[in-house]
Parts: sequence; structure tokens; C-alpha cells
Amino acid sequence: MRGGVLQAGTGRGAPVPGTEGDEVVRVYVCAPPEDSRLFVTALSPGNPRRVEVVSFGDDASTLEQDVRQLGVTVVVLSPLVRNYSDELVARLSRWPDLLVVVGLVPPTGDWARQVTAAGAIDVLRTPVTDRTVDTFVNSVPAWLQKAAKMRAEPGWVAALPAEVAQAVQAMGYRQGVWAFWSPKGGVGKTTLACNVAALLGVVAQRKTLLVDANMNGGHVDLHMGIDTEVTIASLAYLFRAQGRLLPRHLKEHVVPWKAGTALDVLPGIQRVEQAGEEPLRGRQGQDFVDALLEVAGRLYDFVVVDIGSSVNNAVHRTVLTSADGVVVIATPDRAALVDVRTTLETLESILGLQRSRYTLVVNMWTEAAGLKRGEIVRFVGLSEGGLVPLETRGKMTLAVNAGQPFVLMNLGTGDPGERAIVDALAGVAARVYPPLTQIWEHRGRPSRRRVGLFERIFG
Repeated sequence: MRGGVLQAGTGRGAPVPGTEGDEVVRVYVCAPPEDSRLFVTALSPGNPRRVEVVSFGDDASTLEQDVRQLGVTVVVLSPLVRNYSDELVARLSRWPDLLVVVGLVPPTGDWARQVTAAGAIDVLRTPVTDRTVDTFVNSVPAWLQKAAKMRAEPGWVAALPAEVAQAVQAMGYRQGVWAFWSPKGGVGKTTLACNVAALLGVVAQRKTLLVDANMNGGHVDLHMGIDTEVTIASLAYLFRAQGRLLPRHLKEHVVPWKAGTALDVLPGIQRVEQAGEEPLRGRQGQDFVDALLEVAGRLYDFVVVDIGSSVNNAVHRTVLTSADGVVVIATPDRAALVDVRTTLETLESILGLQRSRYTLVVNMWTEAAGLKRGEIVRFVGLSEGGLVPLETRGKMTLAVNAGQPFVLMNLGTGDPGERAIVDALAGVAARVYPPLTQIWEHRGRPSRRRVGLFERIFG
């Protein structure tokens, strides 16, 4: 059953708290017939509660089209309908206009966690009763306010217009593991890895895993605002005990960054001495990393790995030799560039390094350093994959302290200096995922502008 379209009415009566006058909240119920029936009956067009079901059905294949054409503000979505997917929930949660997705889930099982992790703002449980409908109607204003607040956050990214999404999909891309590394500390490896992962998993919505494999202590968890007890170390111990690494083992150790995004994080070691423990050193550490990258490569479009400077560490060395691409970070100072050049030469002679897999990103760039870009490229012997300007007002440090990637905190910035840094980071990410260039041009742009409900509710 595709369902029926009901004409929105303008009947009089007590409006739902938070609306004014004749404005109604339009609802689409996408659920099995037995679950949608009471919503349709109790909230028919013209009812005095100002929350109206304008369409219903049990097939999600045209849900996005229906939402757009009907001016829907709330979607009640069951994971049991045909053509449901978590990706659909994620896209709807990033709808350019004000839209709320409410999960309608069975009373048992892991459904509630699944749909909220995908981006649903809340859940209702079946069977549907009069009390369920009352709870739904009374919760609508709070849900709308929460959705509006999320859209007002600097890091919120709207879904792409349909025609742009189709064009991006047609471009294709190559999945892969990308390491962010430098032989010198303090050059911004972790900062760049976190920002590129955010661009891939949040802005581009590609399934992305950010791995903190820095055995010197990268603290990706602090950069991303994550507090968890599961880490790469606990996963390594599990691998040693089991003798293998299964997809479910990895899934149990990753932390979803935020609902509605495609970014997961595998936090790193919490103490430097953990790097010397048996599961992470020597042959055991190498086997673990090989298994980790193999499993992650099957589960995710992109695996972004932050690794420490020492190539003598088994974890770092294995990532360097196994990654599809390595982003080498350097700052425009002679010490950093000499370290990069000499370490690359050593890797060539010992590990058979292929320079074609390596690209150079100059971080904290300023012409005041007295070096020219061409000189840097020739000296290091790598092509330049990005140039990230120096940030001088402490905003990068502020982002780290806030546990938010700089690019997401400053997506809408009007400051020319911040804009140059954000665009440069997007350029680095586009080397990993070329369609990001087109996505970047359309980020956050609404496909249409509905005046009325938003302004009436929130002013």
C-alpha cells in the first residue's frame, strides 16, 4: 500500500502549544497499516489539535519526494516498512528546511538505538494507542525547537539538493585507508586527521572511520569531544585473545560521533605506556593493525588513521606500508622539512617506500616564514597536496578545547582568515574524495525556503 494523500485543513480549535492561528504541523506517517491507522484517524485534516496527517504509507521509496511536495514538517517512520534504511533517516535529519523524524519502533529489540543513532529526534513505541497519539502531539513543539536549535549550530550541514546528490553519486570514488603522519611532532597531524574525517563523514556523509593509532598519544577523543572506555588498546587485547578480528568486534569498539552523521571514531591509547604492551608491539601489533585495516576497509568508505612520528613503532610502520595513501604533514620551518626528507629517504631504503602513495601538506603556512612553496616541494621530493594557512587568533586551539573539528565550528564564518583555513582543509579532503569539491560548493544551502511555521513558532 502506497497510502493516501489527505488535504491539509484549516479547521478551528485549540492549537498545539507553540503554533499560532491557522498554521498546522503537517505529518507523514510511514509505518505498517496497523501502526499508522490510529494516527490517521485521530489526526485527520481539520482536527482542532493543529497536528495533521497529510499522507501515510508503508513504503519509504518515495518518502523524500513526498516530504518535499507536501510541505511535511514531521515524519513518523517505522524501520519495519519497505525500503527503510538508516541512510534515509540520516538524510531526512539533515533536511534543508525544518523537519523532524520520529521513530515508531517495536517495544523490544535494539530498534530505538538504531533509529536515533541514524538521526531520529526521538522514538515512540508500538502498539499505538490513544496515549501514544497524545504523547506525540504534546511532544511536537519540543521536537521542533530541538531540530531548530540543531540547525542553528555552526557545524550543521544540510543535505544536498537531489540533483546535486545524483551528480555527486555519478562521479564515483575510490575507497581507501588514509594515514596522516609526520616524522616531527607538533605539526598538526591529529588536527588535520580529525578535520578531514569530519569533512568526509559529516559534510560528504561518506561512511568514515577515524582511527587514533598514534602510539605517542594522539588524543583524538579530546579533539572530537568523545568520552569512552573502549579504545584501540582494548580492541588489540580482544584480537590477541580471539586470534582474529570480526566486524562485530570493531563495531563494538567504535563510537558514533553524532547522530545523523556517517562518522565513527576508534579512540586511541589513554596512556603512552600502553604502546609498549604486547598486543600493540612487535609482530603481534603488526598482525593486529593488518586485521584492523582489512576489516575497517570492508565496513567503511574511508578509514582516516592518525599515527605518531616514530617509524620504529610496529603500529605506525604497518599503517605506513598498508595505507592506500599517506598525507605527510610539515610546517614551513627547516627542522620539520629536514626531518621529512631524511625520514622518507630512510623509508625508501628500508621499507621500499613508494612516493606515489605519499603527498605533502604544509600546515600553518605563512609567507613570513621566508620559504617558497616550490622550494619546499623540491626539497622534500613530494607533490603538494594542500597548503593550510597559519591560524593566528587561537580559534584552532579553541576548537580542540571545545572538542569540535575546526571546519564544523567555522562552516559559515565570514572572516577571510578563517574561511581560507576552512577551504584549505576542504581541499585536502577533496584529494581523498574528489566529489567533495562539488559538495563543498552546496553545503548548507536550503533547496527552498518555507516561510510561516518556523517564524510563527520561534519568531
